[in-house]
Amino acid sequence: MVPWKTRNEKGISEMISATILLKKDEQKDLLRFVTAGSVDDGKSTLIGRLLYESKGIYEDQLASIEDATTRKGWDGQGPDFALVTDGLQA
Repeated sequence: MVPWKTRNEKGISEMISATILLKKDEQKDLLRFVTAGSVDDGKSTLIGRLLYESKGIYEDQLASIEDATTRKGWDGQGPDFALVTDGLQA
């Protein structure tokens, strides 16, 4: 940042930089992230929910997850998003 800019000018340039960064990020095809935690901390549920919210789960996969959730006796809380990743093979 240029040291002689006023506070308002600095804020505007930061907003422009953030906008450019977000535009570049929208063009990415791949997102990588890491989770860490103990057993039953919700790692698989988090990843499954992120995939669901970002429209990364196909309709047939979601239907399968909903069926499995019903068979498990899940009590009306929506699909068990942990099933999205727990059944995957490397």
